[in-house]
Amino acid sequence: MHTEKNEKLADSRDMIGAHDAMRREFGALPELIAGVPAGDAHGTAVVAGHVLMMVDFLHAHHTSEDDHVWPRLRERCPDDVGPLIETLDQQHAFIDSELEALAAGGRRWQASADVSDRDAVAAVAERLLPAVYEHLALEEERILPLIDRHLTEHEWKTTVEASLGKVSFARRLLMLGMALYGASEEQAQFLRAAVPAVVWHAGRPLGTRLYRTHRERLASASRFASSIAC
Repeated sequence: MHTEKNEKLADSRDMIGAHDAMRREFGALPELIAGVPAGDAHGTAVVAGHVLMMVDFLHAHHTSEDDHVWPRLRERCPDDVGPLIETLDQQHAFIDSELEALAAGGRRWQASADVSDRDAVAAVAERLLPAVYEHLALEEERILPLIDRHLTEHEWKTTVEASLGKVSFARRLLMLGMALYGASEEQAQFLRAAVPAVVWHAGRPLGTRLYRTHRERLASASRFASSIAC
């Protein structure tokens, strides 16, 4: 571990809240998409927009790990992470290719509101799920303990800030509201410790309201929105 003396180590438990939100939101996509009536331009715009936003969120999450976490772990604990990070890199590459397909299909559906485009997007969203679930579970089991032993608190916060910085401020608030939804107070405090103070103080009340409104719009756009209904 190469850190300055007395430098506080990372606490990556906030990642569990982010992962829980990803599992919930991506898990709901196939049914949510399939529930938009054919030819419903408004419902399509709402749900396709949500699909594209989730693609951006997961992509920001992954690229921040690639840039800020993997290099430090390779340097500081190479014997622990060599083959593991190779596996994670392969998972990232596969998931990213599926996210590209999901985004391309989402944009086509957004433009057409056609049932065939809708069903194609739902199929990609369904196909993506096993890889996402496997990847998040592997990170939680194997990577988070290494982060807590080998990265400093400052380095971990830099990673979180880099992920948040890839989206607009309004989207950051929505991301925080998404992660807080259904979270225990303990998990909320882990999130608070990880994000910049300005994001937290604005984000907990505003993000919660933004996400509630967002869920309501999704529920009104899809007939099969039971998994996201408020």
